[in-house]
Amino acid sequence: MPEPAAPRPAPADRARVFFALWPDTRTAAALHEIGSGLHADCGGRLMREASLHLTLAFLGEVPRARVDELLALAGRLRAAPFGLALTRSGSWKGNRVVWLAPDDTPPALEALVASLSQALRAAGFGLEERPFSAHLTLVRNARQAPQPLTRELGWQVGDFVLVESGRRAEGAQYRILGRWPLRGGAAGEATDGDDGRAGPGTGDAVA
Repeated sequence: MPEPAAPRPAPADRARVFFALWPDTRTAAALHEIGSGLHADCGGRLMREASLHLTLAFLGEVPRARVDELLALAGRLRAAPFGLALTRSGSWKGNRVVWLAPDDTPPALEALVASLSQALRAAGFGLEERPFSAHLTLVRNARQAPQPLTRELGWQVGDFVLVESGRRAEGAQYRILGRWPLRGGAAGEATDGDDGRAGPGTGDAVA
């Protein structure tokens, strides 16, 4: 599932949003270090450490009036935490987008994506039809394909987020709108009366 194109500014009454896994500070630093090594070989634009993420479901522009609906929907999902081993590098779009990915997608991640996508479609939100392909973009506008990955990275995933994507001159701007812990149980299982909503993240990040 290739990354969506760079966003254009959304109208004031609409928000460009997506659900994602957002790494903790230590994992983001390790990812950025790997990305820096790949960038030294393939050139292009290295993604900023604070903006690294793995997209779960990309919605595009939605009415701002429906953002609260997305927050409530995500809070009703129940999914197990999991470990994610990023073991290989690769590229798309004529080698211009360089990414890390697992050899095998964890069943808990597949279940989270499936239940999230099902809930979004049931609520009338449009999603891309392409199959989910777990990956994390590290470099854009690369000049050549990356070298094979020589260092694997393990990521203990404990939550997921809803993110708004905007546009600045220096790149895409990301703002975390909501964050939900993965608290165990079957993915997609509703909580008992608690919408599970956590507060937003620590601020804006620019890609």
